Amino acid sequence: MSVGKRIVKIIVGVVVVVLAILMILQPDWGYVLINAVLGIALLVSAIGSLIYYFRLARHMVGGRSTLFSGLIQLDLAVFTLTLTDLPKIFLMIYLVSVFGVTGVLRLARGLEARSRKAPAWYWSFLSGLFYVLIAFLCTIFISNNAIMVTIFSVGMLFMGVGNIVSSFYRSKIVYVQ
Repeated sequence: MSVGKRIVKIIVGVVVVVLAILMILQPDWGYVLINAVLGIALLVSAIGSLIYYFRLARHMVGGRSTLFSGLIQLDLAVFTLTLTDLPKIFLMIYLVSVFGVTGVLRLARGLEARSRKAPAWYWSFLSGLFYVLIAFLCTIFISNNAIMVTIFSVGMLFMGVGNIVSSFYRSKIVYVQ
């Protein structure tokens, strides 16, 4: 990972931690903040994927998957950013399902890494378990907005701290210079 990517990852982690703390302090409008953060993050990721496709990936084997991934992310970003007019319960169900899907994907990555005998498979597996647990707890307390936003904020705090910590990992890839 380059120094620039490390700095961006640290900045994103700090922003997520600050937003999570704000949501814990103000749970009444936290769901709107969650929606905005998720929508903007998806939009930035989609634009990055599309730029990567048009600059480089279209000439690569399997480059179309980057295009499709970027288009799906763009669609999800627009959908997420338009959810502000719906009742809170629908928005929170959507956000919890995104968190749950993230957890299931991390669980699958951890199990795949375990089958390949990767040394740090358990961190991916444990973070997936944590995300699934957060999604499960949010579905239990879906009727109580303050508790649900607080639980979701704890999950975002975990995600932000994870971003900051993972930015300090050493690269295992040898780069040719």
